[in-house]
Amino acid sequence: MENSRFTLRIHPLLIKKLKVMANTNGRSLNKEIEQILKWVVDDFENKRGRIRQEEIDLIENPSKKMKPMAKRTAEETNKILSDALFKLS
Repeated sequence: MENSRFTLRIHPLLIKKLKVMANTNGRSLNKEIEQILKWVVDDFENKRGRIRQEEIDLIENPSKKMKPMAKRTAEETNKILSDALFKLS
């Protein structure tokens, strides 16, 4: 799969700090930012549930309607709530 290009404007001090992080982790600045974004997406999906292809399609083609999301089981809901409570303590 070909990578997409995206222009990002970031405060110069933040770029410098990201460069230090990238150097410490043995990555290029680009790969460091990509890794951080992967962590953020993983965290989002762990809290909310997987991002479905239909949701991605809706962003790319807003005129399409999305099917309703399947309900979570009580066990899934309890796990999400307990994870959230654990992070608060």
